[in-house]
Amino acid sequence: MTTLETSTPRTGRRRRPTPHGYEESVPLRNPDTPVYNALLARWTAEGRTVPGRRDPEWSRIASAPIWPSGPLYGG
Repeated sequence: MTTLETSTPRTGRRRRPTPHGYEESVPLRNPDTPVYNALLARWTAEGRTVPGRRDPEWSRIASAPIWPSGPLYGG
């Protein structure tokens, strides 16, 4: 049998806490530019997946039962 515990301490990478007063070196850009808004409107009108919104097709597929059932599968 294999065990996950070892006698040596783990030395993996750990997230360090953010120092007080820390700021990003690159300022964040405002994504709501007219070109971006026009692209989102076009994709929405065409029924495409839009960043920041749920994808209805993925939600339908992901919520389907894992095992098939019905007359073809004996269930």
